[in-house]
Amino acid sequence: MIQAANKNYVLKACGQTKETTTGIIIQRSDETELAEIISVGPDVDKGFAVGDRVVIGWNSVIQIKVAGETYFVIHADHVLAVVK
Repeated sequence: MIQAANKNYVLKACGQTKETTTGIIIQRSDETELAEIISVGPDVDKGFAVGDRVVIGWNSVIQIKVAGETYFVIHADHVLAVVK
């Protein structure tokens, strides 16, 4: 399990991803996509919770791999919207 720190979220892509077979995400800096919140940092003061689907800008994320799974870390200020 991965836990977000400070004012960050850990996300998992839940829309159409453009990932190569080697794990590289191909994206344009102006693209946005849906992601699911997996973990919320302790200092986040926005009303998003684990399980929420949010709109993010791909140019704002850091991609990491943990135990073979790809996750994204994003600062709370870079979450653009929540999908209800």
